[in-house]
Amino acid sequence: MNNIMDFIVNLVLNEGIIIAVAAFVVGEIIKTLAFIPDKYIPLIGGILGIILGITIPHVFVDRDIITSGILGLTLGWAATGGYETVNQLRKEK
Repeated sequence: MNNIMDFIVNLVLNEGIIIAVAAFVVGEIIKTLAFIPDKYIPLIGGILGIILGITIPHVFVDRDIITSGILGLTLGWAATGGYETVNQLRKEK
């Protein structure tokens, strides 16, 4: 049981999954706001990913600030872009 908890903590914190989840949730909230166009959601997710990658303690601990920012950007875009890709594929033509 201890190994499972270690795996989950490692995945959420050390691998930065928390950044992708945060970017996804923020993207969903932004979709409900009429004054922000949907086309800006991936940009906001990427910027949020950079900020969180650099500032959240215990995420990317052994990395420099540039690498942490790039990894955060990647996770932020992955969360919002992945969701948008699925939505575009589901749309009827």
